[in-house]
Amino acid sequence: MAINLIISMDWEGISLEHKNLSAISQFKQKWNAPIVHYKNAAYYTNKRLENMDINKTMKSVISQDDEIGLHLHTPRHFVQAAGVMPRMAPCFSKYGDYNAGDMNGQEVMLVAYNKDEVKAMIQYSLEKLKSNGFDAIHSFRAGGWMSDERVWEALVETGIPIESSATNYNLLNGSSWEGDNLQRYISLIWGELNVLSRPYYLQNFCGSLFEIPNNLGAIDYWKEQTIDDHLAAITDHYNANEDMYLVINSHQETAQENFHKLDNFLSRLTDDYGDEINFTTNKDIYFNELKKNS
Repeated sequence: MAINLIISMDWEGISLEHKNLSAISQFKQKWNAPIVHYKNAAYYTNKRLENMDINKTMKSVISQDDEIGLHLHTPRHFVQAAGVMPRMAPCFSKYGDYNAGDMNGQEVMLVAYNKDEVKAMIQYSLEKLKSNGFDAIHSFRAGGWMSDERVWEALVETGIPIESSATNYNLLNGSSWEGDNLQRYISLIWGELNVLSRPYYLQNFCGSLFEIPNNLGAIDYWKEQTIDDHLAAITDHYNANEDMYLVINSHQETAQENFHKLDNFLSRLTDDYGDEINFTTNKDIYFNELKKNS
């Protein structure tokens, strides 16, 4: 049995700065671990990036063993390109969206949109990403983990089988999001999750999705105590006779600022468990599950 560890990264569609891409490259060189990259088609509609070779820049940090997934935020420039009318609320914060102009909407929850609108954004994203060399997408994560029944149904209808927005709202305690809309909505949608939360089938009116919970949250909000708590929980619940599934989230736009925390966690985890750790991806877990049930 193994500790199956997924390292994932949300690409927010905002910027592609050298410092963050360099931090990702250095991490890859040190750990040689696959990353699930949740790509965002909003890079292609963001006028701030129109003079950049977006494909070359993004592909510079992707290796053959990585997985490409889909990530959605809803800035106005992207939503309009997808043929959808932008909305202004609800936002991650009770104070609203601080972005102006065509970036307004970046902080609006995906659950503000109905199923058909979400479906249109997914289809537009898949087509845009495929035309730029990012295809065979099997996984999805919503911006701010904001994925509910209308999103799940849209995913089923667009042929994406894996969802990974489920997370533990308690992991935002001590951050600027504590007590704000984001934490409250996560608790309402996803309930109680912890280090023992395993992949499961998420049923909806249109079918089912394979949910792989982001049970260790995002490194952006980790503190030293968070790392200690994660490692203690793993030690308390580890069973050599049963697989454990751990999913870590990160963000491309803040990699340089936060990857030292991921490096610290992995160093301590490998000191304790070494060869028992299996660095893997969503699609590997999903297709292995299909084989077991066939």
